[in-house]
Amino acid sequence: MKIKFDRTTLLKFVCLIILFVALFMGAAELVLLVDLGGIDFAVTFLLVYFATIRDAISYKYRNLKSGLNELIAYASGLYMFRQRVFVSYLSVSSLIVAMTASLFFACLLWVPLIYVSSGLVT
Repeated sequence: MKIKFDRTTLLKFVCLIILFVALFMGAAELVLLVDLGGIDFAVTFLLVYFATIRDAISYKYRNLKSGLNELIAYASGLYMFRQRVFVSYLSVSSLIVAMTASLFFACLLWVPLIYVSSGLVT
């Protein structure tokens, strides 16, 4: 038996693949929509459903991006990230790690600077 793949058969095949993917993703209500309105109605509903998910994800991405920008702007104004202070502390902590092979001691060096930078100790 030879199957001819014309445009309508190919479109129906693609629609069925999209529906199976949607069913695996948890959109089980599409079975009812296929029964009521046909495959075209179900695919249209599925595309609208995916559009709302896409919009929600893009909104959360924009919020994350703006939050990270605010964090970077705040952190760049801290005392501990000024160039002279940061380079000296980084070089001393690297020297401590090289001499003692202890990351704990190197991190202890940064604790007073973090307190001063946060404003708890003036």
